[in-house]
Amino acid sequence: MGRKTKVALSVGAAGAAAWAASKAIIRPNARPGKKALHFEGPVVIQQLTDVTTIEQQAAEAASLGVHGFALGVKLTAHEEIILVNDQHPEPPHCLLKEMLARYPHLLFIIRITDSPDTYEGSLMPSKLWKLLEECEAQEQVAVISQYDEQVDRFNLYTQHLAAVGAGVTELKQAYAAYTSRFGHLYHPRTDLFVLTGKIGPFKPASEGFIQFLNKLNITVYVENYETDDVIKLAQAGISGFITNSPEGTMTQLDTLLEH
Repeated sequence: MGRKTKVALSVGAAGAAAWAASKAIIRPNARPGKKALHFEGPVVIQQLTDVTTIEQQAAEAASLGVHGFALGVKLTAHEEIILVNDQHPEPPHCLLKEMLARYPHLLFIIRITDSPDTYEGSLMPSKLWKLLEECEAQEQVAVISQYDEQVDRFNLYTQHLAAVGAGVTELKQAYAAYTSRFGHLYHPRTDLFVLTGKIGPFKPASEGFIQFLNKLNITVYVENYETDDVIKLAQAGISGFITNSPEGTMTQLDTLLEH
């Protein structure tokens, strides 16, 4: 055996020993539970996207028995928090405050759409927390954003009292930890992961990744899924389904409960 081979084997053995030692000493750092995300069984969340019909859409979804709403918000020049509209460039304003008051018994998945680099975005985390305190809705919401910085800023104001969801960066970090041998070193900063689409060539809504997050007491929701996959995803550990058409998902979940 050559000297280079012996060195390589020594380095490999040392690495394996370090991995084994870290796994023996360090235990996964599970998140404390948040009341807003505590439900018995999978939940169905209505995605609200069209402000022009939001009252009718929300009322119909509530009558079906959905567990909550998912919606994007932004801050206006007058520092009002309104719902984002994807279908009309200049829709009538729909205030988040009004929706929270109208449905105090439902969960709100609130997505901050303002970039932290904008003036409105820099104010949004503090303004949103102030509004939630005024409405006494701190345990009625989970706040998410593609911008990790917005989630971190919101957490600073709430002192980790409210439920928050992972941004793009934390999602990638968690998936990298899961696929590596050092997943036990991962320390989550958020309570909720909303899985959608792909991370490069990989689909994060896999049973292994979902269970990895569940072991850390992280609630896992999914959006942009196929209705035919509902039962499989629920059995894999998905806690919630965000959808534009809740009826099909609810029917699939009812079928699962019957069995």
